[in-house]
Amino acid sequence: MNEPRPYNGSSGMALLRESAVLILLLWAFAQAMFLAFSSAESRTVYLVFILIMDAAVLIGYLNRPVLCVVACATAVCVWVAYKAYIWYESGVDIVLTDYLMIPMPLIGMASALMFRKGMRALVQENILLKRNVEELVLIDESTGLYNLRALYKDLNVTVKYATRNSLPVTLMIIRMRYAAELESMLSARRYQELKKKLGDIVSGTVRVEDRVYCIDETGSLAIILTTDEEGSGIVEARIRNSVAKEGTFDGIADREMRVDLRIAVKQYDEKYGNDMMAFKHDTESELAYDV
Repeated sequence: MNEPRPYNGSSGMALLRESAVLILLLWAFAQAMFLAFSSAESRTVYLVFILIMDAAVLIGYLNRPVLCVVACATAVCVWVAYKAYIWYESGVDIVLTDYLMIPMPLIGMASALMFRKGMRALVQENILLKRNVEELVLIDESTGLYNLRALYKDLNVTVKYATRNSLPVTLMIIRMRYAAELESMLSARRYQELKKKLGDIVSGTVRVEDRVYCIDETGSLAIILTTDEEGSGIVEARIRNSVAKEGTFDGIADREMRVDLRIAVKQYDEKYGNDMMAFKHDTESELAYDV
């Protein structure tokens, strides 16, 4: 026996929206039929009531459901009271179309509420999807490098591997010394280009297997090195030399703008265990000594 298929909320909400649109089309067609088959003397009354009814239903499509319900219910009451008054005062017969007009505002209201419910579900799904995508994204949009989430993920994996194989792991944090001043002096586009250029320089300096991470909005970088602190000094020297080359940032920053780095290095210690945030925080605190 085949197992029952699970309920698909997205399909259900899509069906609800499509049903609402279909009801709206039939509802609009019914209005045209009322006007086409009504008598000449009652056509003006029907037209006025239809315009009032359309305005009330439109309120529902404009995301005001309570006001839509009140307006449509009021329209029905006004129509019934008007036809009853005309019949009582003038003795004019109430015809079939008069009766059929009574549920018309309610049908339009139901269409608006169904459509709104379906759209609300769609918006919630989009918000949830966006949140899930953001949680899965491991790339920094401005630099194209791996982001902070990727750093913690890879750092945890690297530390576990290094611990099993008795290998050293060192975390290097790189930060522009005058980041705040540079950001205020450069346009937003130029500062983004500066961050990307710095990331490209660092990526081109380290080994291919060493990932470079952009860990904040100012362009701070991090590198996981499978070496001790002494060996990381070689990497640090190469990075400083590459950044200090004349003309490195031409076209991005003016010559009088100095792009200098503060670099901190710390080797992993077993005291951190799986607390990679503490390891990173302690590494960043070493930046204070790079004066």
